[in-house]
Amino acid sequence: MPDNWGFVLAAYALTALVLGGYWRRLHKRERESIARPTGLRRMAPRPSVSAHPRSNPSSPSRLP
Repeated sequence: MPDNWGFVLAAYALTALVLGGYWRRLHKRERESIARPTGLRRMAPRPSVSAHPRSNPSSPSRLP
């Protein structure tokens, strides 16, 4: 069993590095969101665009 302690310590070190990086990322995103003006946090929905628009909007949608 004493041979496994190196792997246990390596796993704890890797976990600490991953959690530390994740914490830094969250902290950076929080600072960026605070720095943005309040009105720009939420984007307005974009209207959907048809793939093949008709040339004349008043023409029927059926093909002849």
